[in-house]
Amino acid sequence: MEQRRCVGIDLGKRTYEIKFIAADGKVTGTNGTTSPAGRKALYKKLLPTDRVAIEVCSLAMVMAKELQKKVGCEVVLLNPSQIALIYRSLKKNDKEDALKLARLVQKYTNDELPKVELPTEHEENIRQILTELRQLKNDRTKEINRLHAIFLECGITEMKRKDLATSANRNESIKILKGLPLVQAERNLKKLELIDEQITEVEKLLDKELEGDKNVETLMEIPGVGKQLASSFVAFLGDGSRYSNVSCIGAATGLVPKLDMSSTVCRLGHITKCGNPGLRSLLIFAAWSHVRSNGGGSIKDKFIYMTTVQSKSKKIAIVAAARKLAELMYTLLKNGTSYEKRNSPDISKLAEEALSYAS
Repeated sequence: MEQRRCVGIDLGKRTYEIKFIAADGKVTGTNGTTSPAGRKALYKKLLPTDRVAIEVCSLAMVMAKELQKKVGCEVVLLNPSQIALIYRSLKKNDKEDALKLARLVQKYTNDELPKVELPTEHEENIRQILTELRQLKNDRTKEINRLHAIFLECGITEMKRKDLATSANRNESIKILKGLPLVQAERNLKKLELIDEQITEVEKLLDKELEGDKNVETLMEIPGVGKQLASSFVAFLGDGSRYSNVSCIGAATGLVPKLDMSSTVCRLGHITKCGNPGLRSLLIFAAWSHVRSNGGGSIKDKFIYMTTVQSKSKKIAIVAAARKLAELMYTLLKNGTSYEKRNSPDISKLAEEALSYAS
């Protein structure tokens, strides 16, 4: 029977380095290109019994799927920002990195490693659609800013960006321009029309991908949670089965503070900002809507308590509310239940007393 080998692959843009650690401890290695032909040659060197470690990236996602399909070996995708053994090393090169990856999977189990789960095809599709949608909206914002700059260059300072938010307002606003600025504005409007059409097409594509997704429908029952946040949560965190408990969600979204503890001293810093930044931003925006809604429940009570009783700033309180919102979303998916407004009696009472004293 073939002995299991531990394999580390360090990926570059066009090349890779690979190290094999045999059962007897013997280390061998080779390299090649990451082109389709190069990857095909690499897969011939691997065995179904191998345990392969790769730092996560776009190419690593592609290779992990190919390895599972063509080789059938175990693939461990690792979070590079949490592998201090590599990025803090004084001797860092591709060969050393590949060897360190191989030694990590030789020594540790999956539970002990900073493993990244391979997304399903449905989750990958949602991620790609949301990424394109976010880029298109950023492009629209840039074009609106350029259009606003044309007005400023003409000395029209009363024009505001919010006045250029819709197509009808933009077409009406440029009528006060003349000469070259008008020609430039018309070209800008054509770009914005094209971007708006593309945004509409991508949103329809997202609706089609989310059709029949019960998890997204469940999350959208929460006040303040829209389609984009619900789909982002499902795309990047799954249905809740990947995490053992609710405490992991705060760390996965990067909404927990950095901890510096020594002896009796415990310092809490800024939030870690781990995980997907787009999801974290959407959680913050949704938290504002949630605490302002009538169906806010215990999360709204916590926000009021922090800002009135504890005198915390609203920025700090809304981050805490966003973390609680993410934990609530995880709980609904994990338990398969629907949203139900629940107030926290103790916090609600304290918050009401504080508000009465303030008035």
